[in-house]
Amino acid sequence: MPRLGRAARPWLFALAGLAVAAAPVSAGNETMTFRAGCATGERAVIAAVGDLLFHNALQRQALTSTGSYQRFWRPLSPVLSGADLTYGNLEGPVAAGVALGGYAVKDPGRRLDGRVYGAPRGALVFNYHPSLAVELKETGFDVVSTANNHAADRGALGMDRTIDALDAAVLAYSGTRRRIAAPDHRWAVKTRTGGMTIAWIACTYSTNGMPDRHGQALNCYTARDKVLEEIRWNAQDPDVDAVILTPHWGIEKSPTPLSTDRTYARDAIEAGATAVIGTHPHVLQGWEKIATPDGREGLVVYSTGNFISNQVSDDQRTGVIALVELTRTSNTRVAVSAAGFIPTWVERGRHQVAEMRIDKQRGDRAYSSSLRRLPTGNHVTAADFRNLPRACPVSAVTEGTMASVR
Repeated sequence: MPRLGRAARPWLFALAGLAVAAAPVSAGNETMTFRAGCATGERAVIAAVGDLLFHNALQRQALTSTGSYQRFWRPLSPVLSGADLTYGNLEGPVAAGVALGGYAVKDPGRRLDGRVYGAPRGALVFNYHPSLAVELKETGFDVVSTANNHAADRGALGMDRTIDALDAAVLAYSGTRRRIAAPDHRWAVKTRTGGMTIAWIACTYSTNGMPDRHGQALNCYTARDKVLEEIRWNAQDPDVDAVILTPHWGIEKSPTPLSTDRTYARDAIEAGATAVIGTHPHVLQGWEKIATPDGREGLVVYSTGNFISNQVSDDQRTGVIALVELTRTSNTRVAVSAAGFIPTWVERGRHQVAEMRIDKQRGDRAYSSSLRRLPTGNHVTAADFRNLPRACPVSAVTEGTMASVR
């Protein structure tokens, strides 16, 4: 999500100087644990990555005759395919045959032409080849957010054709809808793993000033009441076990969440969300555990940072795979039982994202500046990603069913 001009989001710049959170979120040498970590019952681990952002340099590599999108994250494929559910933020359309301006043209095929796929030099209006949707599914992704500030980069037709591509790949999505939608359209999408049903709700702060005349993208702020209503609706559904909100929010390059977004996160958890997993700042932000009046504990990951992109600073090249473990604590209740993160690093040039090795010189530097915003006691390795920290002996835990239904 590239930097926007002031005209595109004047209200957000006005907030930037006033609404940065004063109280710290969980960070440093802390370890975040949850009461449900000691409960027995069925468990499932969700892996959530950050922005999937394919600048021209990446598309140039992916769209060669021997290239692929999957090559960018191949070192992490065992985690992405091994988690019970895997989520990512799809940062742009995958719209077949839609040119700049949002109108239909002859499709150029699987190549970077700068008109349909990619963008003219210096432009930040994205469109990725629909094969990306297929490759995400093949990797093990189960659900993506399509609500972000690049959702309307190819206009209304681009949003429609992105949905076509995701439907064809059988990849679940939340955050946008077709121009022709039922008046009672619900924004959540439901995924299943084992015996659990998870409802996902995505929203965005903006579409970069691109018109959304048909209300195809769910706005986190102008439709705040609708977002909270959608959370309550799903939390009260007896067929839904957990609700996860994935907002596209915050200030780019800021390591600190807005206080207004911290309030939003609390409202979402109190409305019934099990977890909130945010994107957009392109850098890591802290985590927070929120206790509700009815005794639940919700997890907020304010920003996962980039997963894959061509952005250049150490902060922008550092991200995490956030791991959220859910446990069925009763016949009617599923709760966050543990959380962790795998640090990731994007190597530019060949553009590959892999687990950050903390013992390397660059890793040490990045860990001190970026990863210390997180509860560092929750750092786990890709090889042992299911072994998440908890406040009880592992022997006290019954793992239950963890098989994924994809």
